[in-house]
Amino acid sequence: MSQEKFFRPEKKREEGGGERIQEILRRTVRMAFHILFLIFFFLAGHQLYVRLLEDSFFRVKKVEIKGRRKIPEKTILSLARIEGMPNLFTLPLKEISGRVEVHPWVESVNVRKVFPDRVLIHIEERKPMAILQLEEPFYIDSNGVIFSRVGDRDEYNFPFLTGLSRQAFDKDPAVARHLITKALEFLRIADQERGSPLEGISEIRMEKSFGIQCFTQAEGVEVRMGWDHFGEKLRRLSLIWTDLQKRGVTATSVDCSDLRRMVVRKNSRRSN
Repeated sequence: MSQEKFFRPEKKREEGGGERIQEILRRTVRMAFHILFLIFFFLAGHQLYVRLLEDSFFRVKKVEIKGRRKIPEKTILSLARIEGMPNLFTLPLKEISGRVEVHPWVESVNVRKVFPDRVLIHIEERKPMAILQLEEPFYIDSNGVIFSRVGDRDEYNFPFLTGLSRQAFDKDPAVARHLITKALEFLRIADQERGSPLEGISEIRMEKSFGIQCFTQAEGVEVRMGWDHFGEKLRRLSLIWTDLQKRGVTATSVDCSDLRRMVVRKNSRRSN
């Protein structure tokens, strides 16, 4: 009787150890199944990817370009260098964008894939605000970026910024940049002031001592604007201009450098 009581705990321990082994085996089998499933999944994915790369259905058959105005399409295609009908999945979009962005007229570019077989290149071109006259004429945008020389066949239909030379620009670029910034600031304000007599400006001369001078496109009247308060000066100039027209007086120059005192030079010729 005492022996049975002594051996019973050992039997229970043996049964408990067997259950633990079975649980470990079950976990091992489940883990092995998961690992095999992942291996199968990755192998199948790899095979699918290889087939997609080899499938002619996804080869680039057309490159579409949008947004361009100044830049010829063949120039953009040459810069993009999408040659040999590459597979759409392997196309390096960032590299293509970087190659196109080197063109001076390109401000930004967006390249994207259009499945199954097209590439879309969207160009944002720089917009010239004026022509900076150094030794040669250069286009300049509203941010003051000098980005391209004016071509021989280009139309000179932007205001000229004069008064700077290449030598002066290289000698003191900070002063040159300040003059250009002021000229562009004045040009922006003049464009915003509707009804201003300076709607058509042919030239803006940048003077280190006197500030901004401009010339009207139609009459060639010289207007000195100084350095600041361009909006208020233009509004007052508009009133003066209207009064001169009512009296039939033609001005040759107007000095608006001093906001409190504007000086008009006029000739004796009467307008019809």
